[in-house]
Amino acid sequence: MSEIFLGEIKDKIVEFDDHEVNHMKVMRIKVGSQILFTDGKGKLFRGKVLEKGLASVEDIVEVRSPQKIKIHVMLSPVKWERMRFIAEKVTELETSTIVLLNMDRTTRKESESKLKKISMVVRDAVKQSGNLYMPEVMDLSEFEFPQNACKVRFDLDADKRFKDIKDADDFVLLFGPEGGFTEREKEKYDSMGFERVKLTDRTLRVETAVIVALGGIRILKGVPL
Repeated sequence: MSEIFLGEIKDKIVEFDDHEVNHMKVMRIKVGSQILFTDGKGKLFRGKVLEKGLASVEDIVEVRSPQKIKIHVMLSPVKWERMRFIAEKVTELETSTIVLLNMDRTTRKESESKLKKISMVVRDAVKQSGNLYMPEVMDLSEFEFPQNACKVRFDLDADKRFKDIKDADDFVLLFGPEGGFTEREKEKYDSMGFERVKLTDRTLRVETAVIVALGGIRILKGVPL
């Protein structure tokens, strides 16, 4: 896909923030240039740059229907380079929500600045991958659990295997910190209705576990990329 930008569309005009304006400058996009842009909600548009930060909306190039399932990833922050990798990959795999939460053994605490940094990675990953749906990035206090969602907590000691999880349209996947869940947290998430599921027989780094889990759900549900 050609280079695309992310903007907010109002009355046949698209507005770009400073991040996108800087991106256009790097790409040597000038006034009058034809560009492609997305609203992050499933549509790809074509238009012409009118001035700095503004372009016309000329036509819709593509409308992509949302996938038939929604996947919400909940995890403890890790070192930045690994966190950046996770944000890029879950965006490429069309995850609906990234939820950061501090756990008892979290070493890299969630913060407002970290949420903002991840949001910037997500938006660039949307443009790079051609995914027309931008995941929401939030902390646990902002997240509302979908009704009837299949909630899964991955646990190496669980008896249930990945293939045994119940069918649903929403999946909430909870990944623990590097030190694992404490007994207090295990009881807490059990009481919240999380199924304990063994993803593999080996201990995986969180970035590997996230990719394996997202791919596994797509295979189980027959949802292509």
